[in-house]
Formats: sequence, C-alpha cells, structure tokens
Amino acid sequence: MTGHLLLLFLGGAFIYVGAEGLVWGGSKLAHRFKVSPIVIGLSVVAFGTSLPEFTVSLYSTFNDMQDIAIGNITGSNIANIALILAISAIIFPISSRYAEVRKDLYVVILITALFMLLAADGLLSRVDGGLLVAGMAAYLYRLVKSSRVETEISPDRFGLSHYFSALVLGLAILVWGTNIFTNSAIYIAQLFHVPELVIGATIVAVGTSLPELATSLVAAFRKESGIVLGNILGSNVFNLMAVLGVIPLIKPVTVARDAITLQMPLMLALLVLLIPVLKYSGGVSRGVGLFLLAIYITFTIYIYSRGVTP
Repeated sequence: MTGHLLLLFLGGAFIYVGAEGLVWGGSKLAHRFKVSPIVIGLSVVAFGTSLPEFTVSLYSTFNDMQDIAIGNITGSNIANIALILAISAIIFPISSRYAEVRKDLYVVILITALFMLLAADGLLSRVDGGLLVAGMAAYLYRLVKSSRVETEISPDRFGLSHYFSALVLGLAILVWGTNIFTNSAIYIAQLFHVPELVIGATIVAVGTSLPELATSLVAAFRKESGIVLGNILGSNVFNLMAVLGVIPLIKPVTVARDAITLQMPLMLALLVLLIPVLKYSGGVSRGVGLFLLAIYITFTIYIYSRGVTP
C-alpha cells in the first residue's frame, strides 16, 4: 500500500514535469512562428495541459477500464472550474471583462451540451468521435481567424532544436508518468472497493489536472486573469472534443450511467454559473472561489459515499 502511494505521487510528478516540457516547448515554438498569444493560450497551452487526460484516458480505454477514461475527463472538467479556478481565485481574485470572454464561454457551453447529447445513449461511437474531432477543428479555425495580433519575437538563448526536444522529452515523461499513476490509482481503488468511475473522477482527474493548476496559479500570481480563464476553458474544450473525440475513433467508449446523470450535468452547470459570475461581478472573487470549492468538496464526498462499497 505504501509503495503504491509513493508511486502515485511519483507518477503525478512525472505527469506534471512532462506536461510542463510540452507546454514550454510548444509555447516557445508558437512565439517563434508569430502565433497570437490568444491562440497560444487557448490552443497550445490548453492542449499541452490536456495531454495527461488524453494519455490516461487512452491507456484506460485500451486496458478495458473505460469508466476511468470517462470519469477522468468529466472529473477533470469539473475540477478545472470548481477546484483549479476556485483555488486560483481564493489566492488571487481574478478580474475579467465579460465582453472579452463571453464568446468563448458560450462556445464551451455549447460544446459541452453537444458532448452530453452524443453520450446520452451510453456510447461514444466512431461517428460521435468524428463529429467531436470535426468540431475541434472548427474551434481551432475560429481561434486563428478571430486572432489579429502577432507576437514579437524576443531574443533568447535557446534554438528551435531545444524546443522540439522539450516537446519530445515531455511527451515521453508524460506517457511514463501516466502509466505509473494510473496503475497505482487503480490498485488503491480496488483495495478500498472504490468503483473505477469514482476513482477516475477524483484522484485520477485531480492528478491529470496538475498542469492546469500550476499554469493557472502562475498566471493568477502574475495577474494574468485572461490566461487563467483561457487555460481552463480551452482545456475543457480539448478534454471533450480532442480526448473523447480521438479515442472513440480508435475504440468506441462506453459511458457509465452515473457519468451521464451526475457528472456531466454538474460539468455543464458550473460553466453556466460562470455567466452571471463574470457578467455581474467582473471576475471571480474570493467568495465565489470558496463557493466553487465547497461545491467540489460536496461532489467528492457524495460520489465516494455512493460509490464505495463495504
């Protein structure tokens, strides 16, 4: 038991380091090729921080643990708002102009509703996966077309080869960490008779959300509220449309009923809640952060009380 707990933390550390390498290398390459900061935040950074969810879900699917794959994604999207955004706001209140994030927020809400509709029959088929991937392509096209600002290339001591190396090495470390983390989490879950969906929606979801947490905390500390919101909203999009779009193309994914009736509605409700919060409060205050955190704690306690069997 102790050994698996240590491996769990070690795997989480590898996931974090690997994702950081991917984000760093990808961001630097994007700057070098004069990609807009908006596109970097909502695509490169969001994609990089969503890679742990992708690798964990892909690994779980091919090892016949599809409840972990689904629970990981829905749990990560819930954690992005009710845990990561909440903690960031508690430490450094997040200010934001509603007009600047309104379109992206509504797009994420529509994408989440579309995903729920496709998953309502209990199966993400290859056709569903194709629709989600097509939606992801349209989302990225919209980002590129709506961005009109180019970044200035600032001199640095690293070359393109360093950035590509960071991408490759980051991916290798990420895959390795994912394997260690997932196996340890499953072992511990089975010891305590915790269903795979529950462990996927909590321990695994939080572990794979570490890159989002680190990125958001750094951005909040630097008063870059736009990056915090962009990273979280973009990660939610990538989790649903890229992760659960690509995987069903390879192997259809079954969706547990609890994910459909509990986790997905909460995932959507949290996004809808952001509309009045951002519109009338001008951002996310410490009070709202505490409220969101209370929701996450209540959610975690509830699914554990329902899911753990004696």
